[in-house]
Amino acid sequence: MTFKHLLAGFAAIAVVGCSSTPANNDQAAAETAVVADAGETNIPGLYTPAPDQAVIYYKRADNDYTDWGLHLWSGDVVEETSWYDAFPLTGVSDKYGAYYVVPLKSADWKEFKFIVHMGNSKDLGGLDHSYSREKFGVDVFTTEGSAVLKADPEM
Repeated sequence: MTFKHLLAGFAAIAVVGCSSTPANNDQAAAETAVVADAGETNIPGLYTPAPDQAVIYYKRADNDYTDWGLHLWSGDVVEETSWYDAFPLTGVSDKYGAYYVVPLKSADWKEFKFIVHMGNSKDLGGLDHSYSREKFGVDVFTTEGSAVLKADPEM
């Protein structure tokens, strides 16, 4: 990451007022530089994915995201995950919950499948979900206990 991008990221945080807690320090620098533009969503304060990424937001009432991860497969995911090796969260947004930045095969990705789970406990209605870029854009919002995926968290 160049100094120019890092400086732009810090300026964006000051303007947007984003308060996200990164999962670890290695991701902190990358996350600070991507909050200024919400991409296809136009919602301030969201993680702005690269063209070959999608973001899944997962909100829990207790705000405890320890060991909750994604099972990813099919479609445009770069690497499918094993059930026992879940894809970890990238960070936590105070407003929208945990977020997972999913790497995809190309900038013109179309879809993939996912399950939010902790061990053998599935959430989001216990269903296999299909993430369609055409339907949701670059980010999708989920809520503990609900099988509904939303393109807009306020819907």
